Amino acid sequence: MNTKRALLQLTVSASLLMAASIAQAQLYWRGDIGYSWSTNADIQDKNFALDGGICGNAACTTAGKIDKVGNSFLLSGGVGWRFTPNFRMDGTLTYRGWYKIDETLADATNFKADVKSWNLMANGYWDFPLTWGAPYVMGGVGYASNKVDTITATNSGIPFNLPGGTTGNFAWALGGGVGVRINPSLTLDVGLRYTDLGKLETDSGVITFTGIPVGTYSGAKGNLRAWELTVGLRF
Repeated sequence: MNTKRALLQLTVSASLLMAASIAQAQLYWRGDIGYSWSTNADIQDKNFALDGGICGNAACTTAGKIDKVGNSFLLSGGVGWRFTPNFRMDGTLTYRGWYKIDETLADATNFKADVKSWNLMANGYWDFPLTWGAPYVMGGVGYASNKVDTITATNSGIPFNLPGGTTGNFAWALGGGVGVRINPSLTLDVGLRYTDLGKLETDSGVITFTGIPVGTYSGAKGNLRAWELTVGLRF
């Protein structure tokens, strides 16, 4: 009972301290645009032995993978708090809606699909203040919802449609950048980061040809990871 009471008191004290820190912190808003270069998608059949859809050789006797999901612009906005001259935190919501799968594999099958991601992150920054601005390092954790639209697989000019899918994931980012003060209340922010948005996954379902069911597919899975360059304003 004493242990429970102590834990409750510690939780209440920590909450009050956090609330007091936030109340005293300097509020800021931010908006960013940027570009995201995907890497190491490694999209593979969930069950190659059954489906043999993503092939590693011309005879389709070995499993293959789709390496990338292309690149995308990103749009981001958020709110943050500066606690000290060196430390600040913010929460951001980012949309990446222009990734595209477009890859031809060893068996001459071309796969195409649009890929989109919504991402909510909590970020921490350590600034190194200088007279003209502040270089910084950052890290973030959060949640991503990644969507693969219907996949079109074309071989010998014949297109088949495979199910898409949406999955929710843990996400994280590491990076750095520099903030350049334009005036006392406005800062230009340029950043570079590596972002892992978790898994890409399609549903199992029906394969169709011109809308006619012709078979079933167990689905595919991979990853959404990217290097990202951002430019934005903090105010």
